[in-house]
Formats: sequence, structure tokens, C-alpha cells
Amino acid sequence: MKVLSVGDVHGRDIWKFHTHGSSYEYNHWKVSVDHGADPNDSKFWEEYQYAQVDRIIFVGDYVDSFDKTNEQILRNLEEIIEFKKALGDKVVLLLGNHDIQYIIPNEICSGFRSEMQFDLARIFKENLHLFKLVHLEKGTDGSKWLWSHAGVSSGWYEKDLLRDMNNSVYRFYDIVQEFLEVEREVDEIINKAFELKVDCLWNVDSYSGGYSVWAGPIWVRPYVLNHWPLTGYNQIVGHTTQGHILSVSEDGEKVPFNGFKHFFVDVPYLDQDPLILEI
Repeated sequence: MKVLSVGDVHGRDIWKFHTHGSSYEYNHWKVSVDHGADPNDSKFWEEYQYAQVDRIIFVGDYVDSFDKTNEQILRNLEEIIEFKKALGDKVVLLLGNHDIQYIIPNEICSGFRSEMQFDLARIFKENLHLFKLVHLEKGTDGSKWLWSHAGVSSGWYEKDLLRDMNNSVYRFYDIVQEFLEVEREVDEIINKAFELKVDCLWNVDSYSGGYSVWAGPIWVRPYVLNHWPLTGYNQIVGHTTQGHILSVSEDGEKVPFNGFKHFFVDVPYLDQDPLILEI
């Protein structure tokens, strides 16, 4: 399986260059699909990057920008949603901290545009079934590959999320226990927590100006993720801007990875190729 990872968008159309080659070619694809062409016909679209991969995963942060207008941000988000609807499960849309602030009350972060609250909240909520927090793929060799906006640290997952969801006074305790009667993967548990709006999902630690001991999967920074990795999972994340695709593993850093890798894909530059993994 080949997987294309798209970093933080923030209103930019760079993703169109990764999926179609350019915004012009994207527009040609869009017009053709609007006129009845099959968006999944890989033979017809073989010149496009998206036809060469099995999955395209956006790691979130579609909105908020220092240089894009409200209209550009809005339209770009709508186009990404249209792209997802056209290709179905081939496209995975994850949520980032800049998206969550228009969905969850009182979770405001930098870049918030109050004048866009109504429009962005409406779009996200009308299409919330198309988004999730984390996504898991299993490699042909049995390896596990986990995508999220910022990452899942073992500290947050074990000491915050599992503790809170298994707390007998938690209001959805019975629902959680029934859900956990079947063995679950980490992505199922975190996405269930999102469905139930478990508070610790939004935790912000001191590395991002917050007060929590552990940051959740939309806020954790690379230092914490690398030093408290989730055993058994390779992770692909955005959130923290890089000059190029960064891969960190046990061989290159003094971190307890136990052989697993982390990839950081928030690279907002056209001269940098996106991350394509064959797993």
C-alpha cells in the first residue's frame, strides 16, 4: 500500500500540487468530475499523483492563516471536503487544533478568526462525519502506522486518556466499558473518545503554553512525542513546521523508539516533495 501524507494546509492550495501536479490540473479534474467523469478511474487519471497511491491522508489544520483571506480559507476547505466526497475512503481527513477551535467551545488557539466562526463551524459540523482524530493503517508485514495531527504520546494515552475513560464516575463509563469488551486498536479508542468528547483530548502542555502535564493528539510537540513514543506504532504527524520531511528513529536520536519511526510532514513549501510511504 502506498500512502501520501498531506501536511498542515492553513488555507494553502499546495495539496493540489501533491495530489494532481498543480492547481490547474486539479481544476481540470474537478470540471471533468462535475461533468460525469469517474474520479476513481485510475487509468483515466493515471497522470495524477493521487492515482499512484492507495490512500491520501490530510493531517489537519485546514484553516487559519497569516497570509490567506477568509474567502481563500473557506473555499480551500470546501474543495478538500469535495475531494474527500469524490474519492471516499481513499482520502482521510484528520482534525488539528486550528480546526477544533471552530468545533469545540472554549478551545481557542492562535490564529482564531472570530468573523469566520459561524461559517467554519457550520462547514465542520455539517461534515463532521468525514473527519476523525487519528487513522491507522497496517503494513503488509504487520507493522502499524498511525496518523494524527500532532501525535500520540505514551504518557498522554496511558496516564490521561485510558485513566479518564475507565474512571467509574465518568458519565459515559458504561458506554466505554461495553465498547472495550472487544479488543480495540488505539485509533478506535481515540476516535471513540472524540465521539464522546473526552476532555483530555484537548490537553495542552507547557511546550505549547498550556498547563497540562501531557498534551493530547492535536497539541503534543516533537520533543515529547519522540521521548515518550507509543510502543508498537510508527507515527506520521504535522503541527510543528519543518523545513523538510523529517524522519526520526532510534538510530538517529537518543530516544526509546524500540525500532519504530516518527515522520513530521508539516512542510508548507512547494519545492519539497510530500511524504509517500509504501507500507
